[in-house]
Amino acid sequence: MHELEYVYAVARIRSNENSLLNADKIEQLINASDYAEALKKLGEIGYDVSNTTDVSEILLREQKKAWDLLVDIAPDKEKLEFLTVRNSFMNLKAALKSFVSGQKADEFLIQPANVPNEVIVKAVTEKDFSILPEYMVDVAKESYEILTQKADGQLSDTVIDKKSLETFLEFAKRLKNETLTRLADFTVAVADMKIAYRAALTGKDKEFLDAALAQCSAVDISLLKRAALDGTEKVIDYIARVGYKEAAELLKESSVAFEKWCDDHIISAVENAKYEAFGFLPLAGYYFAKENEIKTVRIVMAAKENSLAPQIIRERVRRLYV
Repeated sequence: MHELEYVYAVARIRSNENSLLNADKIEQLINASDYAEALKKLGEIGYDVSNTTDVSEILLREQKKAWDLLVDIAPDKEKLEFLTVRNSFMNLKAALKSFVSGQKADEFLIQPANVPNEVIVKAVTEKDFSILPEYMVDVAKESYEILTQKADGQLSDTVIDKKSLETFLEFAKRLKNETLTRLADFTVAVADMKIAYRAALTGKDKEFLDAALAQCSAVDISLLKRAALDGTEKVIDYIARVGYKEAAELLKESSVAFEKWCDDHIISAVENAKYEAFGFLPLAGYYFAKENEIKTVRIVMAAKENSLAPQIIRERVRRLYV
């Protein structure tokens, strides 16, 4: 599809970028005297807070609004799968766990996702994984067997998470956009860093690391695996050596600070989308920006509910797109 076919879509995105929250609006939430006032201010700065005080519901509305916009304007709907494919894998995990525990999966499934929720639930409950997209079939079968034969929920999650990351990177490469490929590769890399560090902390073996670490270009997983088997200091040393010195120090000192660094880096990676006049990148950039904004609002509102000091909240606030 020709890039010029995105002219209208990008124009709509530019208009909607004006409604993204900036630092001043987030500061209004932080400075609210309590949760109730923060909720009121959230409505004043553009979120739909009608008929509910449940922040989760409010944020779901906001995410749906952003997704509906993309579905409405994207000339090539298939490209949108890149943005939601990981949610489908999360839903697969939820459906499998619900099935083996005898619970209904519906309340645990999320949207948007490129595979309809009902298809995933049907595949699991009827053990007919052939109805899933080809890239999910084998991992669904493997995870089902792990859960039903070994009762190993952690390993089941691990193999799905790995396939989710690999598929996300594969979808990014299909878009033939350097920025999005780099972003996806970074996402896989930081996931591998976290896995390796936690594996070293908990003494996980080579078999676990083989099942967990996903291939990417930003890190060499064979070297990362070796470092994890040698302990946390070796993991930190390797991460610093491949160009992520700040991330290495944060991972060692604070998981909260490390997660913030990861989110900020992703927003930094897609900021150039604001200056692109054509193509899919501005749509993806807007969606990542909106996801990051929603995560920031969730953090602020949870902090207000728990009466945390403004300075502590500011330390956790993510970098914004505007």
